[in-house]
Amino acid sequence: MAVPIARLYVLKTFAKFFLLSLFIFISLLVMLNFVGIVNQGVLAGFSFYFFSASIFYLLPTIISMSLPLAFLLAVLLSLGQMSQDGEILALRAGGFSFFEIFSWVFGAAVLSALLLVLVNNWLGPAGQKVSADYTEAMLTRLTKIDLKPRTFQQISDWVLYADEVNSLTGSMRGVKLTRRIDRRTGPAFINKISAASGRYSMAIGRGLLISLSDGQFSQTDYRHQEKVLYGRFAAYSTMLPFFSDPDGKRKLGPKELTSPQLFARAAGAADADQAARYRVEAVSRFAMALAPLAFFLVGAPLGVGLDKRGRSAAFALTLPVIFFYYGLTITAMVLSRKHPGLYPWAVFLPAVLTIAAGLWFWKRRLYAR
Repeated sequence: MAVPIARLYVLKTFAKFFLLSLFIFISLLVMLNFVGIVNQGVLAGFSFYFFSASIFYLLPTIISMSLPLAFLLAVLLSLGQMSQDGEILALRAGGFSFFEIFSWVFGAAVLSALLLVLVNNWLGPAGQKVSADYTEAMLTRLTKIDLKPRTFQQISDWVLYADEVNSLTGSMRGVKLTRRIDRRTGPAFINKISAASGRYSMAIGRGLLISLSDGQFSQTDYRHQEKVLYGRFAAYSTMLPFFSDPDGKRKLGPKELTSPQLFARAAGAADADQAARYRVEAVSRFAMALAPLAFFLVGAPLGVGLDKRGRSAAFALTLPVIFFYYGLTITAMVLSRKHPGLYPWAVFLPAVLTIAAGLWFWKRRLYAR
């Protein structure tokens, strides 16, 4: 099948501006998150590994926020440049309709919307949850080790003590490990491990690897301290994890829940306001996925109209469209939470109005030409 050269040219011109715009918006949002996390993490147990993981898992959400903005700006810049250079007029003189000229860019808008459905409802929330876990671990828990001799060091559920520590070789002497295992009803057991010598090393992002030699182990029942489990060992290895209390999960925010989880929580919520919050958050993700389609329908006729105004006009037009769309969307979400009768139609209203405005622009500015 022959590839229409005109459509391919328009798509390539659009793709050039789209990738550049997407890179800029992603970089700005990454920098904002970088500053926010560092401002907290510098005063806590900052870890480059945990910080990098936190930013990495935020990327799906950052991309979903950047993609519609980059799409709108790329449509205005690419079509504005082609219109300014007379290329749109030349294509029209060659017998191409406006829809034929823009059909592949419209296809890119459809694919972008489908991608946003996937990211907004599943990949983004799952990534935000993991990112928040890494950030919390970095800010509230130990993520790096600086062992000192004759000092008690808390590592998750364990307390580590050593008479001598060599930070260069990782060797230790006179090692003592203590851990209290709690049940839901209260403390249950106390484990104590002591050894004449040992070594330690880091398992990046996981914990502290410990190898002990010539020692003893004891476990005491907290309620019945006369019951003691005792043993000796020639060699013993374990890991003291950075992450403790796996059963004590933090409370997840709505943005960290996938859409099926949000609907499930809304169905089981005892509070009507909380249920409305979950439902509106889930529905808004589908509404936000329509942004590339809405921005294409508005941006294409506006971009063609930038005959002699250049790129500065494209940037100027981007801001009011973005403020209108997202400002109206936030307003609709707030009203839908307060007034159940507006749910879910009000959440889709900004997309519907933007698409309607785009269709009006197509009829008024393109087909009139």
